[in-house]
Amino acid sequence: MPRILSLLICGLALGGLAFAGCTTDSDLQQLNQNQFTLRGMIANDRQEIDSLQAQVRALKEQVSEGSHGGGANGDQLASINDRLNKLDAQVSGLQAGMTAAPVGSTPAASGVAVASVPSAPSATAPPPTAAVSEAQPTWPQELDQEIDAAQSSHEPGVKAYRDGLAAMKDGKYPLAISKFTELSHHYPKSPLVTPAEYFTANALYESGKYDQSILQFNDAVMRDPKGKYASQALLREAQAFMKLNDTIDARLTLQKLLADHADSPEAATATALMKNLSG
Repeated sequence: MPRILSLLICGLALGGLAFAGCTTDSDLQQLNQNQFTLRGMIANDRQEIDSLQAQVRALKEQVSEGSHGGGANGDQLASINDRLNKLDAQVSGLQAGMTAAPVGSTPAASGVAVASVPSAPSATAPPPTAAVSEAQPTWPQELDQEIDAAQSSHEPGVKAYRDGLAAMKDGKYPLAISKFTELSHHYPKSPLVTPAEYFTANALYESGKYDQSILQFNDAVMRDPKGKYASQALLREAQAFMKLNDTIDARLTLQKLLADHADSPEAATATALMKNLSG
């Protein structure tokens, strides 16, 4: 995993500057960018591991059927076993790389987060007050509004969008993610993609996949920084960082929310979270 290692080395170097007290705004921006890049690479590797493991299971079933008279000859079984060995090696390599750079599990895993802002709470500090960090999410109400609006919509990909919203309403988060992903893949220019990304992020969050939800919330904000769901996405992104006990990135995200959306309904919650993190 040479790219991950190079980013970690870069992050450690910048972290040393931060710890010494000579960090610049551009250094912090680079740290943040490196962290998001690393998180994305780890999330992609996890998805690839899941896919490879599914292939391994399917091939093992073929071997089992062949060995019990399923019709596979010796050459076929040898070929399948060879593929199995190669897939196992790929899975092992990916897992080893993720073990070497476990980005997202703790603040220290990003390589620099703890060192970049020495005044912030450490990874061992008590988690923020539950009443503040678990502020009631607004997406269920927004979901109802989107369901009503989608009934009369004729935008490209609206069927997949409606199906995703319905699955989200029923708490079927994997199905909702699948439908929203279908929309974004087949109709990338549809105006429905932005809200679909926002609801995908919430489905990932509700499923406990905080690393992946952070990436998705970030994508939704970058697609439409001043849009309808930008402030909500930033607040939920900060809460996802807090779930990972990553107080550094949580503070940075809340600061962005307050800077870009000071008049939003989420600003009050963001201010309370900032005070709680500072305390």
